[in-house]
Amino acid sequence: MSSTAAKLVRPEIGALKPYLAATYAEGVLRLNANEAPWSPIAPSSGIDLNGLNRYPDERPWELTARLADFYGVTPDCLLVTRGSSEGIDLLIRSFCRAGIDECIINPPTFGMYRVYADVQGAAVKELPLLAEQGYALDVDGIISNWSDTSKLAFICTPNNPTGNTVPADELDRLCKALVGKGMVVIDAAYTEFADYDPTELLTRYDNVVVLRTLSKALGLAGVRLSLIHI
Repeated sequence: MSSTAAKLVRPEIGALKPYLAATYAEGVLRLNANEAPWSPIAPSSGIDLNGLNRYPDERPWELTARLADFYGVTPDCLLVTRGSSEGIDLLIRSFCRAGIDECIINPPTFGMYRVYADVQGAAVKELPLLAEQGYALDVDGIISNWSDTSKLAFICTPNNPTGNTVPADELDRLCKALVGKGMVVIDAAYTEFADYDPTELLTRYDNVVVLRTLSKALGLAGVRLSLIHI
C-alpha cells in the first residue's frame, strides 16, 4: 500500500487482521477446509464437473500475472475484481467512513459512484463538468473544494456519458495537488478509445488508482472481470 493510501485508508480497515484460510496447494485435498474428496456426479448432459469439489485459489495469481503483463504493470499493484462495480464498492468501503467522509464526483458521469457511496453512507460532493467548455473537468474546483473529509475523487476519462477525455496535463495537475490529501480514482474503462493511457501516472504518484475493464474494448462483458491498478 502506498504512503498516501496508508494515510487515508479507514483506521479500522488498516487494523484488520486478515482471515487465514486453509493454504492452497495444487493437488492437495484440504480436509481442514471441508473440501469433498470426490468431484460431484456429472449430470447426463455430460458437463465436466471435475475439480469443482475444491475451493479455488484465494486470488487468481496466474491470471493476475498475465493481465499485469498485458497492461504493463507489476502484479503486486493489480487487483482482479468482479466488474468495475465491485472495484468502486471496495474503494469507497476502504477509504470512506460512513457519515464522516466524502467522495467527489463530476456529473454527468457514471452513476455507480453515487450508488456505492450511498450504500456506504458516505457523502457525495458534486462538482459538475463545465458544459460551456465542452464538459471539461473542473480541476481547480476539485482542488479548492477538497477538505479534510474528502477521500476519493472519481474521474471518468473518457467520460461516461459525454465521451470527452481529460487532458493528460490536467490529470497530472490534479494528482499532484492531492498527493498526501486524497486518492484520485481514474475510471479508464474506455481508455482504449482515447489517445492517452493514465496508467503511466502510477509511476509518478502514490495517490492514483486506475480502473480497467475487459468489457468495453475487448468485448468480454460476459467474463465480468475488471482490474484495479494501485
